[in-house]
Amino acid sequence: MGSNSVGKSTVCEALELILGPERMFRQPVVDEHDFYGGCYQPVGEELPETRLEAVLTGLSPAAERQFGPHLRRWSDETADFADLEPGALEQADAGQWCLPVVFLGRYDPQEDDFFGGTFFAHPMKMEDALGEESSELGAGMRPFTREDKRHCIAQRAVRAWTAIRGATPHGVEGKGLRAVVQDALGAHQ
Repeated sequence: MGSNSVGKSTVCEALELILGPERMFRQPVVDEHDFYGGCYQPVGEELPETRLEAVLTGLSPAAERQFGPHLRRWSDETADFADLEPGALEQADAGQWCLPVVFLGRYDPQEDDFFGGTFFAHPMKMEDALGEESSELGAGMRPFTREDKRHCIAQRAVRAWTAIRGATPHGVEGKGLRAVVQDALGAHQ
């Protein structure tokens, strides 16, 4: 996986913040160490924010139905959203559906506490030219709830378990359970 101090644990913690269904019950959800350089205090009117983005691919048909309005097409060829280039939507049907999500964390000086949440990152929030910009965390985005996270995890677990059950003892021999699950998930994406 890599030598010490290269960020393996940091990446795992970031994924837990984004996708962990129970993480939001840990208080505080984030702390000063989750902000670049420990800078979490307001700078003028600006509140520094921790922002973690993830794109979930290999969605099951059930997940595609459940998260339909929040899906975008993904291009494996460019490793990016298929609808970014002008005229790309015509070819986007060839890409797989993906689910972009984002975790946002912030310090609240009035409450002297940290808070955060995961949201669907698509569709993008619409700016209201007549109204004031909201300072609410995730303003305009729909929360990616604990149940949504569980649905994603359950779908992947079912695919992994199905692949593991179908594995022969020879295919599992010499591998840890984690390696078998990772191989199974990779084969079913």
